[in-house]
Amino acid sequence: MRKNLFTVLLAACLLMGAAQMAPAAWAQSADEITGIQWQWAQLTETEPASQSVVPNPENYVLVLNADGSANLKADCNMVSWTYTLEGTSLAFNTLGPSTLAYCGDESLDTKYLEMLGKGGTVSLADGRLVLDLNENAGQMVFDNGGPVEAPPTVPETGGALAVAPWAVTMLAGLAALGTGAALRRRKR
Repeated sequence: MRKNLFTVLLAACLLMGAAQMAPAAWAQSADEITGIQWQWAQLTETEPASQSVVPNPENYVLVLNADGSANLKADCNMVSWTYTLEGTSLAFNTLGPSTLAYCGDESLDTKYLEMLGKGGTVSLADGRLVLDLNENAGQMVFDNGGPVEAPPTVPETGGALAVAPWAVTMLAGLAALGTGAALRRRKR
């Protein structure tokens, strides 16, 4: 029992430490691209070579938050990822909650998430966000759709601990494991 409790507490401490260290990776260079509704406007692919304008760019939105989380609208689906930005290198952790609705045969939701998930080198050009994709996969261009509305503020009496979505999942899993172990012991 003590061994399991120690393991759960150790994992929780490590996750909380990681959650507190995460925002430092997005210091100065992210200020220009966070908090904006970036609307996917163009895609240039290398294999096969093609260039296309995205119909209805407002249906494909990327929001990079200062805390390292990313909110995506992929046509009729909403997705939450995390990201890291080191210099101009942008990488996504594509494990996160997502709606899984079928958006229709004409939707680019799958293509959008697949290409964006590759990450790459990010830059700003003429007010547009340009992502040169890794794996020499091409380039995604996003138009500035305006600032994201500020979320409600946390009351002065306190609020929830800000933890990355993956950390919440991990803590819930560890709690379930601990509960299962306790129940198995009681049955004996």
